[in-house]
Amino acid sequence: MIRNAVSSAIQNKNIVMFATAVIFIAGTAGYYNNCAIALAAIVMALGIFAAAKNYCRPKYILFWIFMFYLGFFNASLRTTTTDDLAPLAPRNTVIEGQIVTVPKAPKFFFEVNKIDGRDVTGKTIVTITQEDADFSQYEIGRFYRLTGRLSMPAKAGNPSQFNYRRYLQNFDTFTTFYAENTEPLNRDLTVRWRFMNSLNKLRAGIITKHAKYIKSPNLEVLGGIVFGDDAVQPAPEIKDSFRTSGLLHILAASGMNVAFIYGFWYFFLSRMRAPYRFTVISGIFLVLLYTLMTGLGPPIIRAALMLTIILIGKLIDRDTHSVSLLSFVALLMLLYNPAFLNDVGFQLSFVVTFGILTMGTYLFARLKCVPLWLSGSIFIPVIAQIWIVPMQMFYFNTISTYSIIANIVSVPILSIVSFGGFTASIIAVFTDKIGWLDWVLNYATGAIVWISDFFSKLPNALGSTIQPSLWQMFVYYTLVTCATLLIKRFNKNLAIACAVLLVLLIPIKLPAAKLEIITFDVQNADMFLIKTPKEKYFVIDTGRSGFKSGGSGAAYILLPYLVDRGIKNVETLIITHFDNDHSGGAVDILEGVNVKKTYVNSYDNKSYTSKLVYGALENRDSTLARSGETVYEEPDLKMTNFAAPHNPGAKDDNDGSIVTLLHYKDFDMLFAADTSAQALRELNVPSEIDVLKVGHHGADGAVDENMLGHLANKVSIISTGPNRYGHPSANTLNFLSGTDIYRTDIDNSIKIVTDGKNYKVYTWDIAHRKYVIAKKYRAAACPF
Repeated sequence: MIRNAVSSAIQNKNIVMFATAVIFIAGTAGYYNNCAIALAAIVMALGIFAAAKNYCRPKYILFWIFMFYLGFFNASLRTTTTDDLAPLAPRNTVIEGQIVTVPKAPKFFFEVNKIDGRDVTGKTIVTITQEDADFSQYEIGRFYRLTGRLSMPAKAGNPSQFNYRRYLQNFDTFTTFYAENTEPLNRDLTVRWRFMNSLNKLRAGIITKHAKYIKSPNLEVLGGIVFGDDAVQPAPEIKDSFRTSGLLHILAASGMNVAFIYGFWYFFLSRMRAPYRFTVISGIFLVLLYTLMTGLGPPIIRAALMLTIILIGKLIDRDTHSVSLLSFVALLMLLYNPAFLNDVGFQLSFVVTFGILTMGTYLFARLKCVPLWLSGSIFIPVIAQIWIVPMQMFYFNTISTYSIIANIVSVPILSIVSFGGFTASIIAVFTDKIGWLDWVLNYATGAIVWISDFFSKLPNALGSTIQPSLWQMFVYYTLVTCATLLIKRFNKNLAIACAVLLVLLIPIKLPAAKLEIITFDVQNADMFLIKTPKEKYFVIDTGRSGFKSGGSGAAYILLPYLVDRGIKNVETLIITHFDNDHSGGAVDILEGVNVKKTYVNSYDNKSYTSKLVYGALENRDSTLARSGETVYEEPDLKMTNFAAPHNPGAKDDNDGSIVTLLHYKDFDMLFAADTSAQALRELNVPSEIDVLKVGHHGADGAVDENMLGHLANKVSIISTGPNRYGHPSANTLNFLSGTDIYRTDIDNSIKIVTDGKNYKVYTWDIAHRKYVIAKKYRAAACPF
């Protein structure tokens, strides 16, 4: 039975090409996700099993094994891992080079050919930090001299943290540059860059002509649909509205726009009785022009390649199979640039298209009584949402509740805007007289804005979700595939398989009655999350605020972690003191989750950060920490604060930090904030603890021999990173040498899990994106 099914499947070109593409993608994914050996073992085992059972011919097995390794070696050979700039960072410097992407305020990619007068080869991403800078002066292809700071992107040393360093590597970029001064250079451009510069100027000129008749936010919608998301940047509230309504994809050119543009072009020329070959060939050039003007995003490239191949096939009387064509285009794109696989737009585009080509084809075949234009308008958004929802949850932790309805209503208007906007833009190349077309487009784009605004303001328009596991996503897509086959032809066994898969999809959460403490890697700052056996959550310190235009450590590390796990309530936030590296992200935490109570060490701090925090604490439950005060209790667990008497006139806030003792059965951990050894003595902290969070990032005076003899801790944790203070100091490290030292700058995020009798220390493995065990310990009972 299985042999017959496999033999029949191999006769299907769609299935063979699809299997080839999937295996090639597996090899590429294996390289980027450091799991090539495991995937290769699976492919080899399946191949040997299929050969032993005589399920398919050996030539197919050998071909597919070859495709797996081709995917792996293509990725490894075409991916660069460093350049001349990376070893030179961090430093204040002067660089010269060329802008190689369309500038999108305040950033652009910059090909560097000189640094401090020395020839180099490398690419960096530039952020213009000048206030009120005229960003229109920066043009793609032009050369500039930039003065500023060259840095390495922060490593993703935490779970749920966006790996910006890895993201930049997809563009062969390994550094960031914050430019404080810029100077244009008069250098000749190559033919390629003259063309790109002229094309961008043409696009900007067209948008300027549209701006005479269409105002914000309608202009941003038109610019996004016709020219891509880097054409006209929408205001944050517009992006939020479209994101909430599930229409954010409209603000970026997509494959759907390619179909609309060619469809209208073919319709009009057919009605004008234009020759068939002229219609097709001119349509190909129209699609290629649109692709260039939108900035060559992966979804547009995918759609343009597929449509071009289909049209060429029509010209030579060759039919193309939809799924095999999609698979072939994926292979072409990944052979050219394997890093496309890491692009979320690439993934979403191919998954949605595959769903429409399979599920849509079978569904429309069963709905022959319904006009295709009607069934397509209704069911394509439904199918797209079915195939996209787990990826939306995985990457964005959200579900747009009314997305399907909003898209169904918007699709007819979007088709008008796509073709009408592109047509008006072509006319605008030759004349300013586009007001009559823009009058229609203004109403059409206004209708889309109104639809987005309407659905975004409905109750529960955007749902927050946990991040699904890869296993859940696999089960979900297997379930959807089985459901697709059931649409084609009902099969009792498939129906049973769907029911079983549906049960497997439901997450079964087993309670882990253990204490967990996470030390987040927030460079030379502090941020901790505690989960009690009763699953209550506590946060101690929140890292520093963002640099320049960046977000705080809490915003891009802690909040994503909480959202991924569906954590909406924090019992207590302890802000140990108001140094920015401890309190800089407090406002983000207070506004991002429900914090029931906040402890602070002062209400009269005068720093900029403290004023922001005090403002956020208005109408919230907060209190001044007192020494010996119990923060929280549950069976066998107790959290206690130790705080020095508040001294408003003190110059140094460090020794006035709140110190917290976490006690669970025989396990004890002391969070020393930024206090010194002398301050700990004055607080009379307990002895014989297990873990010490070393004070002040390991600075001089954080510990001494007497204090360590008193504490008798086995494990020392130092939260530190690149800094100009010399943290941790050699003296402190020498004092701590009798303990096991874990440092966030070396070990990344550190996690402790304990049942109160024994505890394990884990460190975050960036390459494999998981915690790995470092060492097991026996807890020592504390007399406290």
